[in-house]
Amino acid sequence: MRKIVVLATVCSLFATSAFAFDPKELAKRNSMGYKYEGEKLEYKIPDESTIPNNQMGDMIRYGKELIVHTYKYIGPEVDDKKMRYSGNNFSCQTCHLDAGTKAFSAPFIGTSAAFPQYRPREDTIGTLAERINGCMQRSMNGKPLPVESKEMKAMEAYTFWLSQGVPIGASNKLEGRGLHKIDRKMIKKQAADPVKGKVVYTQHCASCHGEDGLGVKNEGKANGYMFPPLWGPDSYNKGAGMYRTLKAADFIRSNMPLGATKEHPILTDEEAYNVAAYMNLDTHERPEKPNRDKDFPSAAVKAPDAYIEGKDPIERKFGPYGNIIK
Repeated sequence: MRKIVVLATVCSLFATSAFAFDPKELAKRNSMGYKYEGEKLEYKIPDESTIPNNQMGDMIRYGKELIVHTYKYIGPEVDDKKMRYSGNNFSCQTCHLDAGTKAFSAPFIGTSAAFPQYRPREDTIGTLAERINGCMQRSMNGKPLPVESKEMKAMEAYTFWLSQGVPIGASNKLEGRGLHKIDRKMIKKQAADPVKGKVVYTQHCASCHGEDGLGVKNEGKANGYMFPPLWGPDSYNKGAGMYRTLKAADFIRSNMPLGATKEHPILTDEEAYNVAAYMNLDTHERPEKPNRDKDFPSAAVKAPDAYIEGKDPIERKFGPYGNIIK
């Protein structure tokens, strides 16, 4: 009997190791064959006075307008049913704060210089347009924009304008790009606690997002939210990055409550970790993402917090992540 238990334990450890997320492998696949070794890049938001008064300028301005007021142009309540691409009443800047310019909120500064790029979720090389449509289908719980549409071209033009001066292949050297990660030593040893997370939510989040998590909607049709819902039928779906505990915690730590920054956070890393787990509890209603089981087909680069209820071990939902991250 003892041999059976030992064998089972060894097999379990082997399986965990065999299917663990491997940062080195991801870095290898992310390589573009070029390493930027130039001067330190400055995180700089372009002056809008530099937007030209021509067709390009019109596209840039429309692109920003789409990012800020997405629901007004392609949301589920617009009059023209053919333009209803977004499935919820979010705007792109619900997550990409300040029209995609706030540092450490997954901003668009430098983004154009980072594509095409390897995408582990699809295990393929993806374009910027495909990345935008990933958001449309996940965070916006909608459907893809036609690649040749005015709206897609406008979003790409705005992103291009925001990326001016950032060399191709150098985006990852730009401080402020992406999200600031919470303490990775902590999450390897400690599970997120949604019970404690509810306390954090009540104290710091409910005043804006509501005790029920359904947010505060602006009056009028196709007019979005004052404060977006964090769960419920009009929120992001289970395929969104924000549904993942670590991704959500990284965002929350440097951006929430409003006024927080990477340098001056309001929540501790542990509080962000716990409230992210509470926010994404399976008991909170949320739209499902069709074919989500197709995400991350390559186990070596599967995000450690990618989780499907009933399929993945609960450690992928709450941690600790020590046995999942190599």
